[in-house]
Amino acid sequence: MQILGATLKVLITGATRGIGNAIVQELAGDCEAMTIHALHDPGLEKLSSQLRMDNPSLQVETLTSDLDDLEETRTRFRDWSLRQSELDALILVAGTFADGTLTEISDATFESTLRINLLSASAIIQETLGLLKNSRSPKIVIVGSTAAYEDYPLVPSYGVAKWALRSYASNLRLELRNDGVGVTFISPGGTLTDMWAGEELPPHRLLEPRDTAVLVRASLALSSQAVVEELIVRPILGDIHE
Repeated sequence: MQILGATLKVLITGATRGIGNAIVQELAGDCEAMTIHALHDPGLEKLSSQLRMDNPSLQVETLTSDLDDLEETRTRFRDWSLRQSELDALILVAGTFADGTLTEISDATFESTLRINLLSASAIIQETLGLLKNSRSPKIVIVGSTAAYEDYPLVPSYGVAKWALRSYASNLRLELRNDGVGVTFISPGGTLTDMWAGEELPPHRLLEPRDTAVLVRASLALSSQAVVEELIVRPILGDIHE
């Protein structure tokens, strides 16, 4: 069932894996044009070909950048924006985590975690905001984490970055509301992605990536005067912290 009319123009970061890939699959049938972004990943072209095959009318474009390199990211997104006319939804999913306690993690690793999870979002939004303002119902969806709401001893630097990202989303929502740009912060709990690779857990202990994708799609289906500010979705048994 289509609820969005197959007319959306969207950009999705972190598109080749996990939650990002699930969002791509969930939205493909609703889109007129989709730009999929990832690190320099050979899987990006494979995904692009699959999308075109499954959705012959869909315009698919690929975009690569290393989110740890803010100058490169700004340049790539600025150049991409100059070739577009409008953007209905910017969906920021890409992120990373690093092991290590806050008292032991190196400055370089901590700074990299903040660049990829937080500062790259700001850079991308600044470079694409003009396109969003050309849309009749523009939305920015930032995929955060339940780590933005509580202590996260598994990877505490990741938790710090997600707390900051949540604050960024909240302040951005306030800044952009008079421009009609909605900002949504969706926080999934433990999800069956690469973050949990190698862990032996009971079946269905973690969320499926599509759980978040369904919520993203629903938030985009709202009227132009409505915005989902924040959503939290967790495994029924709760998150796993240690």
